[in-house]
Amino acid sequence: MNITPQTWQPMEQKTASVLPTKPNHPFFYKWHPSNWDFVYRDVQVTTGKGEKKKTETVKKGFFIPMVRMERVVPGVNGIRQISGEIGNPGSRIGKLQQQGWIYLDPQRYDYVHVYPVRGGRYHVPKWMNVKVVAGHLIQKMDVEAFQMWCVNLLCSNILGNPEPHFWELKIHQDSKFPQKLLTQQHIPEIKAKMDEMNATLKDMKAFVKEFETRGLEIYQDMRE
Repeated sequence: MNITPQTWQPMEQKTASVLPTKPNHPFFYKWHPSNWDFVYRDVQVTTGKGEKKKTETVKKGFFIPMVRMERVVPGVNGIRQISGEIGNPGSRIGKLQQQGWIYLDPQRYDYVHVYPVRGGRYHVPKWMNVKVVAGHLIQKMDVEAFQMWCVNLLCSNILGNPEPHFWELKIHQDSKFPQKLLTQQHIPEIKAKMDEMNATLKDMKAFVKEFETRGLEIYQDMRE
């Protein structure tokens, strides 16, 4: 049985469908300019000219914003209790912004789905597919859709211009892992892992170099 979520609102709405799980706390998303993830997407690449021209699908790596979730829990991180389990995150948000975080208002960006449960409400990201099968709650996150939302925030200048310094820092940090495995590279599984790490590092460096000439246009490749 697929359940239709309620639009996020401060007060509970009533509906006949109740999820078989416990209530949880509301949440908001936040992002810090130093937080990045490296992901791969299938992209179309055209090579050659004339009769030799061909298009093929290849995997390409991209640095994308690592947007994080934070639950609004009264008594935690300085969140003031309003009533019961409802909290006011105002002071917490202010502190995060002072530390360089960008607060993504759930009402402005409409990314929260709210479901009624016994004794309260259940809050999940809108990319979470929720259904009930034989009395069991089944959830599956559409990770790619969420990641594209993060990329769209970046390309819409909501997150500001990316600072490649943080990409270089991640490359430097990740380059230490293959080095730690050098003494075990005679083991096939370890050697395969090292090769995978080194290939990813190569792709990271290629992305940074391409970004120098294309800028945010490089993310168009993810949308095609």
